[in-house]
Amino acid sequence: MSFFKAKPLPHEIVEYGSVQIQSKLQPGKSEKVQEANDEYFVLNMSRGFSLFKIYTFFVGGFVMLIILLLQLIGKNGGGITWVDYLLFTTPFFTLGLFHLAVYYYNPHKELVLDRINGTISYPRLFFSRKQETVPFWLVTVYKNLQTGGDFAPTGFSLVLRDRKQDFAWTLANREVENYWSFMVWYMDKNRPLPDGDVFDPYRQADFDRRLKEGFPKPLYPSFVPTDEHTPEQQAMRRRMAGW
Repeated sequence: MSFFKAKPLPHEIVEYGSVQIQSKLQPGKSEKVQEANDEYFVLNMSRGFSLFKIYTFFVGGFVMLIILLLQLIGKNGGGITWVDYLLFTTPFFTLGLFHLAVYYYNPHKELVLDRINGTISYPRLFFSRKQETVPFWLVTVYKNLQTGGDFAPTGFSLVLRDRKQDFAWTLANREVENYWSFMVWYMDKNRPLPDGDVFDPYRQADFDRRLKEGFPKPLYPSFVPTDEHTPEQQAMRRRMAGW
């Protein structure tokens, strides 16, 4: 799906977004939540050292070692020449070294939602240390169709597109409406915090802030109820603000 033909998803809540919320934070873990409270939601965007990356490095290295041993003991590698040996093993080993370099030297990359100031910060690609920070209402995300090796559809991904800097970040590979709904809900500072045990310690402080502000109207539309955490809080909001 072309980004230039697709329309970005609107900033609206269509589901009770909670797909990426965990009851326990996992600081330092790839693709896990680092911080979640009434001010910031921080997600580690670094990719882990996957089995594929391990495969490319160790298989390449193992094949190189076996063929080298065969050459040294006079078997001529079963008829394999040195040129064949290099052509076959070098791509595996080089790709494996690249993955190792990215894993160990790539700067820590985070997605940061600033609920109070209404901004989103996201990382640049590969070895760049720069974070892009923009108002959340300006960010564009797309529902992108994914295909397999035979070009058969395999599902949708949620992609954040930065047209100015000409790059994109994949935010989610499943339940994209749920994921985007969570982000919009969290970034609507006039609504209560989204569902999730991780936010429970901060709900009272968030409610007190909105109470002090007079419960202003929501920033983004919602197609699901976003009631307060307790019936008493909900009754107070309805009485004071009428919504």
